[in-house]
Amino acid sequence: MEIIHNLGILSIKKNAEGNAGFVLANKKGSYCSFFDFPSSRYQGLFYFDEESMNMYKLIENIELNNNDVSGLKNGFYFAERRKEGIVELFLMPKSFNSLIYELSSEEDINLILDCKESFDNREWGRHYEILEEKGCIIIKFTKKTDGREDASDGAEEFSLYLAIKSNSNIFQKNDEWVERHYGLDEHRNSMPFRRHVYNALKLNGSKFVFSMSKVKNKAIKECIYLFSNIGMVKSKEKENFFEMLKKENVKKIINSEKIAKEAKVAYVSALNSLNNLIVDNENFGLFAGFPWFFQFWSRDTGISLMALSGIDKDFSKKLLFGYLNKIGNDGRLPNLAGKHASISLGNADAHGWLFLRCNEFVREISKNKEIISSIKKSIATIKKINTNPERIKDYIKKCNSIIGKKEDEYHKFLYEIESALEKSVLNLLKFHTKNTFEANEKLETWMDTSVDGDAREGARIEVQALRLNMYKLMFEITRDEKYRILENLLKNNVKNKLWDGKTLADGLGDFTARPNTFIAAYAYPELLSQKEWEICFENALKSLWLGWGGVSTIDKNHPLFTEENTGENIKSYHRGDSWFWINNLTALVLNRNNKIKFKKQIQKIIDASTEEILWKGCIGCHSELSSAKELRSEGCFSQAWSSAMFIEMVDKIYR
Repeated sequence: MEIIHNLGILSIKKNAEGNAGFVLANKKGSYCSFFDFPSSRYQGLFYFDEESMNMYKLIENIELNNNDVSGLKNGFYFAERRKEGIVELFLMPKSFNSLIYELSSEEDINLILDCKESFDNREWGRHYEILEEKGCIIIKFTKKTDGREDASDGAEEFSLYLAIKSNSNIFQKNDEWVERHYGLDEHRNSMPFRRHVYNALKLNGSKFVFSMSKVKNKAIKECIYLFSNIGMVKSKEKENFFEMLKKENVKKIINSEKIAKEAKVAYVSALNSLNNLIVDNENFGLFAGFPWFFQFWSRDTGISLMALSGIDKDFSKKLLFGYLNKIGNDGRLPNLAGKHASISLGNADAHGWLFLRCNEFVREISKNKEIISSIKKSIATIKKINTNPERIKDYIKKCNSIIGKKEDEYHKFLYEIESALEKSVLNLLKFHTKNTFEANEKLETWMDTSVDGDAREGARIEVQALRLNMYKLMFEITRDEKYRILENLLKNNVKNKLWDGKTLADGLGDFTARPNTFIAAYAYPELLSQKEWEICFENALKSLWLGWGGVSTIDKNHPLFTEENTGENIKSYHRGDSWFWINNLTALVLNRNNKIKFKKQIQKIIDASTEEILWKGCIGCHSELSSAKELRSEGCFSQAWSSAMFIEMVDKIYR
């Protein structure tokens, strides 16, 4: 199949193998993901209900008589597929829960439905009604309990509506159930591999709108509006996408002569993918990934915030201060934010990532305060001028008003950061500190799976580095010497007990090689000298480096190391699988330490991540992870922190 990334003079194409797909999203939480053929229960058109924060699947597939895909184009704000002379266009306009679907000529399509909550695999109690109203075809789905698999029978759980409008509105009812075999789910050990879906309709036309809601009239109204304004909506989507490309940080990368064309396109793809994971509703946040992590995970958000600020600074600021207000009475953040109930596992590092992201914000405020100070000096000089004093007074008055507002704003921001940081530090010292170290329970770090008792409890290296940064930041804001003392005490203890001159331990009493060493260097580079870090990285890479351009999550010689991804079986998850966010972070850290010595590894990581984004799995998206054995696109189709750390890596290596 030919894959095309359509980006003007940067456009690239290549023939690729495998079942390729795409993801589009509307920034309200809804998304679609279609592949050459349905290979997973998690492909199709999905509706996110912002009130309940539940994700629902509606369309399983849209099928032409000829379903053999010969080409897939990533248009960034749209996707196109070629099927023997027929071109399909898919677009999900922002702020609408709808899919626009166009064909290059009038054709018959079969609409295959599988309405359900995303993780609900029950077969019984699925009821479809097909109606016509206000020039639209309406499909009403009702989920009821069924005694064959539920405790009750006939109890209504929810209803969904799909409003459909085409340029012909000609249709016939197929009304048949067909069985699907999902090969990707079987490969991932994700049961069930087989499921019956509903072949609802045969539709005819070349332009279609599919609108989703729990309220019938809302779906109808949106469907009619979009169908009447398809041209305008498409133009607006194009305009919004190219506005993102006009940002200074993006233009700098696009125009750089140091960066290969492929890496530039992958960079824009990562920006677009991360932007699509934004949910800007009343319950706002950043999804951790499609198709499974449609929740606001605190850790993932903290890691992604720096890259997100380059896409939408105001939204990232809103997120940051929203999370500052979520610091709990134990000094930590919950695993999940929003209306989602936090899972029972504790979270040992999200608060550390949040305050690491505050660093950049504090530096920006400090820089702006210096600018204000310079302006004040200029005003003082102007006051000495006697010419036209009334005009001068008016000008000075306006300047002072603007300066006063900005100073009040900066004071408020710094006060909020300081208050949240102080609350976090004091309660962490009270509840989560032992002998200066921050101690965590089992499964509380980002490596939150357990195999054969390996659960990373105790004092873990990246958690200590994040705590050290918190002390450092608190001292910078307050100039209170007690935070400098706390920082030096912990720093000395970490060096004395976790650093042996060659290897930085993964935790107290645990010198197992894991990539958390690189996270520690990223979060608190002051822990070791430049030369010490260089030695540390050399030894870590001997145990973790994968020839295709990544790092393993555990020493390749460790008995728990697993070279093939095991899917929903967690055996390989943090014991072999190579995570793209860690790979990208590793390249960033190696470049900061010694870009000449580690040139080969840095470039290998950039090339591997670029290839995965452009040519593997969900085209234009950075997936969650790869098997250690070889570069693959596995796990979640589109992962926030993978894209975010790729963006940050490119920004910092090529700035």
